[in-house]
Amino acid sequence: MNRRALALVHNVLPEYRRAIVGTLLPAMESRGFLVEIRAADEGEALPAPGEVDLIVVTGSADSVHDETLAWVEPERQYLQDAVATEVPILGVCFGGQILAAALGGWVAPSAHPEHGFTPVRTTRPGLVATGPWMQYHYDTISLPDVVDVIAENDAGVQAFVSGPHLGVQFHPEISPECFAAWRDGFSGTKGDMSDHGVDLGGLARAIAANAEIAARDCDLLFERFLDHAGLGESTVL
Repeated sequence: MNRRALALVHNVLPEYRRAIVGTLLPAMESRGFLVEIRAADEGEALPAPGEVDLIVVTGSADSVHDETLAWVEPERQYLQDAVATEVPILGVCFGGQILAAALGGWVAPSAHPEHGFTPVRTTRPGLVATGPWMQYHYDTISLPDVVDVIAENDAGVQAFVSGPHLGVQFHPEISPECFAAWRDGFSGTKGDMSDHGVDLGGLARAIAANAEIAARDCDLLFERFLDHAGLGESTVL
């Protein structure tokens, strides 16, 4: 029987939703998950947390700390409900930030935004490897003491765990198609990546050159996350 996964996307035009999930989508589907993609910012009906086996929360052009966004607080509350029902959550970049908020942490603008492939220092290399991992963010995470930070770099928290949940600041799901969806598929006032002064052409070339390795690293991270969450092949009948 197939397991059910929910992938939450944000500010994404409908035709780019699958690409935004990136290499996490084949990682889930190849392991027998039926993946439902829903836009958290568009008021779409979401399954009750107990109706899914796994939640993956992807990135966003917006910020968790932006109080003008009416959809952020309902999504945070939804993830709090998922935490209470022990549904494993994998949060990526914005997804990791809003997971941190659901766990009692907070998110603020970073003094050290990151763009490109960057290594991290990890205390759990059997779960989160040193990378390098793709980064594209302007915010930083702070966490309460009850949440275990397992990877950092000079810019701040890069990965954390709480029970079956894993949040990462980086983008393991990156692929050329995913990056193209970032550039063309994000909607809203903050969706234009050209406004940030980043060398997008150079970044696209680096992503293309590292595509095979990045896909392998994402698949391995997802496999390790499933084992951590008790959903791996060795822990599921």
